[in-house]
Formats: sequence, structure tokens, C-alpha cells
Amino acid sequence: MAKRQWNEPAEKISVDLPQSHKVNLKIKLHHHGLTQAGFLRGVVKAFLDDDESFIQWFNVWKLRNSRVKSSKRHNKSARFKQEGERLASKFGIKDGEIEDIFDIIEKEYPEL
Repeated sequence: MAKRQWNEPAEKISVDLPQSHKVNLKIKLHHHGLTQAGFLRGVVKAFLDDDESFIQWFNVWKLRNSRVKSSKRHNKSARFKQEGERLASKFGIKDGEIEDIFDIIEKEYPEL
């Protein structure tokens, strides 16, 4: 069993795939020396960390597959993200600092 890389309970995620897709996925992952779990953890981490190359692919995929078909909503979401990045840059907030701020608040005010 792989060593856990986090300090909280784990949750399982499952998805239904055609049997042929699962077989082909396992073969390709084996060829690259990866497990299904390791691969999926990597995909989730890339998504949550806003990995630039993953997000570039994801944005194209999202437009084809999203339940939200309105290009106005997709554009609005992109504008909000850009505005958030601009404000973070303006105030000198770097990745991870927001989490640190919440940790500090939690230590100072545990009743919140």
C-alpha cells in the first residue's frame, strides 16, 4: 500500500467507465510505470494546484464537455479568475499564503 501524503482521512472516488477504456487505461499506465490511483491523484493535484499545462488542456476540454453551455458564463468565470489573480498580485499575496492566513486566524480565534 502506498504511503499517505496527507494528514487527514481519505475519501474514495469512483467512476463508471466502459470495460475497454479501463483495460486500455491500465495498459497505458503500466507502460508508463503508473498505477490508476497514482495517476488519478496526480490529475487531482494538477487540477487543485492550477498546474498551467493541465489547466490549459482542461479549459479546452471543459468547453466541449461542461453542462454549462453558455459562453457568457464561461467568459464571466474566466474574468473572475483573472481579476482574483490581479488582486492577489496587487496585494502581494502568493500561493499558499491565504491558507496560512486562515491557519493563523484559527490559532488566534479557535472558537470561530
